[in-house]
Amino acid sequence: MKIGILSDSHDNLANIQKTVRVFREAGVEVIVHAGDFCSPFFFREAADCKDFCSRMYAVFGNNDGDKVMLKELGLGFCEFREAVFRFDLEGRKVVVMHYPDVAESLYRSGDFDLVIFGHTHRLVLEGKDRLLLNPGTCSGYLAPDGKATVAVFNTLDMGIDILNL
Repeated sequence: MKIGILSDSHDNLANIQKTVRVFREAGVEVIVHAGDFCSPFFFREAADCKDFCSRMYAVFGNNDGDKVMLKELGLGFCEFREAVFRFDLEGRKVVVMHYPDVAESLYRSGDFDLVIFGHTHRLVLEGKDRLLLNPGTCSGYLAPDGKATVAVFNTLDMGIDILNL
């Protein structure tokens, strides 16, 4: 199974649309968002994800404003958690949160195959048998190199592809 992973979309509508296209082309079946949607506009731009994805898992970030409307628009497709979201996909233990400090501790615990975080807008990919991942920033805002990036994780071989938008 291929999982599309993004963070820090920050209402960049053009990049959200690009993300939907690259996830569709990559054969993504599930999406994970590590927070900072910012507003419910995300779900209008990402509506086509429902055509090729079965589900979305997400956590809120520090810039997410209208959490009630985000939950309402994601209803039936996107399941939200406030801080830390743990789930299994195709036998892989996955955990996602927005902040890096908790992510690093969970990664070191060895309890998860994939630990995902956001917040810093900096791409991080560490590990081999277990992975620590910050997909960078979907928006491109505040990225040290100015690049907007997302990731695709393959549950079969633990492979990660970083995709530039």
